[in-house]
Amino acid sequence: MLEMGIRPGIPMLNAMILNAVEAGDFPTAYAIFETARIHGIRRNTITYSTMLKIALHNLDVDLVDKIMLMAEEDGTLPRNNRLVFHLVLTIMQIARGKTTSWNPRSSEGRYRSMLRIYARYCDVDPLREMRIYVDIGKHVTIGPISPPSPQLLAAMIIGYIQFFGQPFSIQALYYRYQKLLAQNHPLIAPTAGTDHLANAFLLRLGLSQATFAMCPIILRNMIEPPASTVFEVAKPTVQTWSIVLRSYFLNGQRAAAEKTLQMMRSRGIQPNLVTMNIIITGYATMQDAPAAVDAMQEMNAAGFEADAITYRGLTRIVKREELMDALRKSTVTVNQARGDG
Repeated sequence: MLEMGIRPGIPMLNAMILNAVEAGDFPTAYAIFETARIHGIRRNTITYSTMLKIALHNLDVDLVDKIMLMAEEDGTLPRNNRLVFHLVLTIMQIARGKTTSWNPRSSEGRYRSMLRIYARYCDVDPLREMRIYVDIGKHVTIGPISPPSPQLLAAMIIGYIQFFGQPFSIQALYYRYQKLLAQNHPLIAPTAGTDHLANAFLLRLGLSQATFAMCPIILRNMIEPPASTVFEVAKPTVQTWSIVLRSYFLNGQRAAAEKTLQMMRSRGIQPNLVTMNIIITGYATMQDAPAAVDAMQEMNAAGFEADAITYRGLTRIVKREELMDALRKSTVTVNQARGDG
């Protein structure tokens, strides 16, 4: 194309790279990107965000750094919260991928890696106010520093929740967050507009017997946010309710789980496949074969097909004869329970 004197515009360039990435042809995608860079063809946030998919697929943190520096070179950074968000998110996802090429000494190192990118471009004061700014040593700041978007700030708080601190410190962080929400903090309060941050708190706090009692408090604060807040606060989604159900089952709180399911339905939110698998696995873990099979019947009636997670959940029932007896009394076939179709 370039040999013919045709210089692709940004939309065509992005389409070519995206097609190669989606086809899994990463060498071609990278070759197109490099050719565009060498010939001075403009790139934008979409170009770099697409290239980050290659870094994520390969769990390649060095490529994230390289993409970041190239975006600085052509002026896409620093004034681009959206790209900073994608950089931070890619680092978080790579950390979850347990890469062998990048092995922080602790989970805290993963958060620091996110923070180094964030602090390079964005105002760290909101992190200080949340008390989640930690020492990252000497780091480069590329001015002018800008305030973070709600999406980017939420990603940083979620990174801290997942990779840093013990359950009680995360509990204290939640109360600090609620206080700033009630005070209508101009940067922090807008992060409540989606369920992502609340779900992250629920996931982390719900794992520990010491803090799972926070689940109903977080749910209530989503349903009835502080009266003083002028910002939108997301209502619990099916993901939110499912996380709470999982927490109760993990901590052996069957009555609380069943009440949560009733509350969920009373608010017009129906379980999805993930929810039903949580319920089936929960009852199976409690060795209640009839309840697990009843939940599987309900799942089938709702139009969901059992998957590998469903069958794995049923294997938690130790007394196989009780499971087979419950199946014989139900509309679920033995083959369905085994995963044979």
